[in-house]
Amino acid sequence: MNKIYKTAIIGGGSAGLLCAVELLSGKNRFTGDSVVILERNDRTGKKLIATGNGQGNLSNAFISADNYSGEKNFVATFIGQVKSVNPVLYLENIGIITEEDEIGRIYPVSRQANSVLDIIRAYLNSAGCTAKTGFKAVNIVEKDGLFTITAENGEKIFAEKVVLAAGGKAAKQFGTDGQGYSLATAFGHKLTALYPSLVQVKTEKDGIKGLKGIKQNATVSLFDGDKFIKRATGDLLFTDYGVSGNAVFKVSDKVSGLKNPVLKIDFLPEFSEERLQSVLESRRNKGYIPQAEILNGLVHKKLGENIIRRAGLNFKEIIKAVKAYGIKITGTLGFDYAQTTKGGIATADINPETYESRLKKGLYIVGEALDIDGECGGYNLTFAFVSGITAAKSVKNQIKK
Repeated sequence: MNKIYKTAIIGGGSAGLLCAVELLSGKNRFTGDSVVILERNDRTGKKLIATGNGQGNLSNAFISADNYSGEKNFVATFIGQVKSVNPVLYLENIGIITEEDEIGRIYPVSRQANSVLDIIRAYLNSAGCTAKTGFKAVNIVEKDGLFTITAENGEKIFAEKVVLAAGGKAAKQFGTDGQGYSLATAFGHKLTALYPSLVQVKTEKDGIKGLKGIKQNATVSLFDGDKFIKRATGDLLFTDYGVSGNAVFKVSDKVSGLKNPVLKIDFLPEFSEERLQSVLESRRNKGYIPQAEILNGLVHKKLGENIIRRAGLNFKEIIKAVKAYGIKITGTLGFDYAQTTKGGIATADINPETYESRLKKGLYIVGEALDIDGECGGYNLTFAFVSGITAAKSVKNQIKK
């Protein structure tokens, strides 16, 4: 006789792992042998240990609806769940101690994402949770309240409830190549347009020549020709292909689909044009600072030299170049390098209170698979954690009833 699990979780990433933790803890908890995690990789949590450049940027102290793209009411409901679930306290309760940096990002005190995964795995192991790795789900069918999940190799798993936490299309090296979307669309769910988000941007070579490796706090503004699209402030890093850094990541989701994308960079966002002009004039009047080095000490020396070569020695042009340095965008590095996916399963057919499908009772969809994406800084991991936990609470309540 085939074993029937109370819940099968497809995907052992951040959303799936915290969903399993919640199913096996607290009120109405399940026994470990009634929950199975189905993971296509050889181990769970691969993408989790890469977050925050391996340091584990788990959440953010300043979460609001403004940090997320998606259907307005769905996002608003999620923000309420953040307050009630309190993901930072939730993690602390299972042994993951965190700290906040100077701009609100939440990390484990160890600054090691793999330590977070170790504790989550240890918790699930102690609860007796089954994790089947190397299980690539290719089909789900439901009959008489029972789901049958079939793997690529033909193996079948049977469960009363299914939580689809298969991720999006970004960073396929972690097993998130978009294949999981087909499991939801087979039940009639709609898939929105998909774009790489939190990704490096490629630019024309002339604007970045000689700047590779230079890092600067800056405000970047994305335009489509003369039309303003989006603005963000943070780290900007010049590379051999274009630009990277938090500021770039925050606008990168809007690049795809633009006809004439251009970045305008303000290298001194804390300076008004008037203040910058006053500083430059004061430097010139001192007489001992060569005009070709007039920006030395305000921006990186090589960047200053680049700006002078572009603008000449005309103060008006120098100020324009410092405050609105234009670079033509040629594309992004795409899904393979993106941290997350913009777009996904449309939320119109998902109950925002529970993450249960409105089209198939007993099917839940959580995490990056949904058409919700956040800014860089722990926002996407927060959505993954909270949606997985909230779905698990609903599953426990339904099975109890």
